[in-house]
Amino acid sequence: MAEAEILREFESFTNRDTVVFADTNLHVNLDEVKITFYKRKKRKHYRSTRKYWRMVRNIRIVYPYAEAANKTITDLNLQLTGLTTKKERRRLIRKEYKGLMKEYKKPLMKLKISQGKLLMRLIDRETGNSSYRHLKELKGSFTAVFWQSIAVMFGSSLKAKYDPQGDDWMVEEILDRMKRREIKPPGKLSPVKIELNK
Repeated sequence: MAEAEILREFESFTNRDTVVFADTNLHVNLDEVKITFYKRKKRKHYRSTRKYWRMVRNIRIVYPYAEAANKTITDLNLQLTGLTTKKERRRLIRKEYKGLMKEYKKPLMKLKISQGKLLMRLIDRETGNSSYRHLKELKGSFTAVFWQSIAVMFGSSLKAKYDPQGDDWMVEEILDRMKRREIKPPGKLSPVKIELNK
């Protein structure tokens, strides 16, 4: 490769040099690099522990529900923006609620308490808001407070936040490994047709 071609390639990669106080500074545009830091426990081989693989199993069970919740909330919010009256909004929310109860009530009732706690944090991860906030926006404060008190009785909270750099470092690492196909990713929920009486 000729010297002129190398120089042209280098000039296309860099911006022009700037001279500040008789000193030349080279400006180079670099791609953004994502650096993730996971809080490691003192234990050297934490990936071989029973706790780690139990978490992998729980994520495989629960993560599809968090994705489905994100999709449902996004679709519902899009439909609600087109409605003008409170009556229409309530009717749509009631219809969606009935459909969700028919589709998800039985499988969600089979979840263990630890899986339910994980699901609430994953919903916060996927949607950007806690389960409590979604309930409050869609069903009202009274319903949100009622279900929050039930959750507290079981040692949980609907206001649970997802903290990838803190308590949920292991969940975030497992999800990253699943995305890279190092661990078998969770399956998809089988779509169930719901027919509602209007």
